[in-house]
Amino acid sequence: MDFTTLFTILEKELTLYKSLYEITIQKTDIVKKGDVQALNQLMTNEQKHVTSITALEKQRITELNKIFPERKENLPTISECIQVAQGNQKTKLQEIFQQLVKILEEIKEQNRLNHELVKHSLQFVNFSLNLFRPKFTNYSYGPNTDKQQTTTSSIFNSEV
Repeated sequence: MDFTTLFTILEKELTLYKSLYEITIQKTDIVKKGDVQALNQLMTNEQKHVTSITALEKQRITELNKIFPERKENLPTISECIQVAQGNQKTKLQEIFQQLVKILEEIKEQNRLNHELVKHSLQFVNFSLNLFRPKFTNYSYGPNTDKQQTTTSSIFNSEV
């Protein structure tokens, strides 16, 4: 079995994943700064990377269908390809596999950090907005005098 084309596809994917990891690092800095325009540009670039990776995944599946025509429905994983490969190809597949696993774990961790940063930023924004929203306590002489009703108005008090 010849895995040459598969090597090329996996190496391209690895390059794109490394570039995507750099984007996730940049995203962390941008989220910390709060630069929304830069974040939008970076996310557009990130989406281009994801589209390219998806295209390469389709190529990888096509190549695996060529190498393993008998396994159309249950394509082999890279680990299974390593078991079947011989000599130098086996070593090369192992190296690429280890690099892919490492970079994907790094991307996952960086994305988790970015998720937490965005979550905290949104909490801060909500807290700040709540500071500007006036809360009115309705004291009235009516049937519900035992209960105090608190209502929240819009962000701006139009009576002021």
